[in-house]
Amino acid sequence: MSDEALQPSSVKKIYGDVPPFMAATHVSDPATLDADVAVIGMPYDGIATFRGGATRRGPQEIRKFSLLFGGYNFDWDMDVFETLRLADVGDVDVVPGDNAESYARFERRLATMLERGATPFSLGGDHGITYPAVRAVTTHHGGPMGLIVFDTHLDLSEALNGDRLTRASPLLRICELEHVDPTRVVVIGARGPRNLPEWTPLYREMGITVFAMEQVERDGVEAVAEKARAIATRDGAQLYISVDIDSIDPAYAPATNSPEPGGLTSREIIRGLRVAGRDGFAGFDVVEVSPDFDDRSGSTSVLAARITAEALACLAASRSGRKDAWRNAHEARTP
Repeated sequence: MSDEALQPSSVKKIYGDVPPFMAATHVSDPATLDADVAVIGMPYDGIATFRGGATRRGPQEIRKFSLLFGGYNFDWDMDVFETLRLADVGDVDVVPGDNAESYARFERRLATMLERGATPFSLGGDHGITYPAVRAVTTHHGGPMGLIVFDTHLDLSEALNGDRLTRASPLLRICELEHVDPTRVVVIGARGPRNLPEWTPLYREMGITVFAMEQVERDGVEAVAEKARAIATRDGAQLYISVDIDSIDPAYAPATNSPEPGGLTSREIIRGLRVAGRDGFAGFDVVEVSPDFDDRSGSTSVLAARITAEALACLAASRSGRKDAWRNAHEARTP
C-alpha cells in the first residue's frame, strides 16, 4: 500500500469524511465479503457510568487516524497485506438507548462475517459491545473460548439501572456463555478506586485471573501476557482479545469515559498485545475511545488505530511463521 494511497483525499470514503480502516476495501454488504480480516464499527454508547455519549464517535475517528499507517510494519519487517486481505464493512446501524436490539444487529453482522471466513476486528463503542462480539465468535466456532482483556475495570456488575447489557457487565455476561469457562478469562491492568468492592470476591469465586497493574509493573508486561495466553488458550481453546483504551494511562490515552491514572504505557500495550496474540486469535476489539475528550492531536484515536494495526500484524505473523519476528527484526550489529 503506497503512501499516496493513504492520503485522506485519495481514499474513497465509507460515509462523510470517514475512510475505511487503513484504506481497506469497503464492503457494504457482508454477505459478499471475501477477506481474511474484516473491520466493523459498533458506534454504541449505552448507559454512562461517568461521562457518556462520546464513544459513539470512536469508530470514525479511529478510522481517520488509521491512514497514518501502512501495511509495512517496521517492527516486524513485514507487510501484513502480503498475508492478510483486509476489508471494512462499515458501521452497525444501532438503535440509541436500546442495548438489546443494537447488540442483536451487531451480532448478526458478525455472524455473516464469520460465515464468510473473516476474523472480526470491532471498533467501539463502549465495552458492552464485547459481549455480543464474543457470543458471535463462540457460536460460530462452537468450541472452548478463552478471553484476554486489557482493562482498568473488571466489569462484573449483574446490571446497571436494571439493564443487564451495559458497559458495566460484559465480563459477567461473557462468563455465562456456553463455551466460555471463567478460568480461561484473564484481565490485565486492573487498578484504581472505580472498581466496585463486590467485584473482588466475585472474580475470585468465579476463577477469573486478574493481573492487577501492580503485578504488571513488578513482573513486566511480557511475562504477564505470556501467562495470560497460556491460561486463556488452555487445552486448545481459541482466543478473543479485547483492549479497553482505559487500560492505558491517560497520559497516553486521555479520551475515555473513565480515565484512571497509573496504567499501561503505549509501549506496554503494544508489547503485551504482541505476546498475548502470538499464536493468533479468533476475534479482536478496541473500545471506549471517546474522541470528544481527546487532545488537539487526537492522541487516543491515534493509539487505538495503532493498537488495531498491531493486532493485524500479530495475526499476519501467526499465519506466516513469523510469530516472534518483532524481537530481532532489526538487531543492530555492533563491533
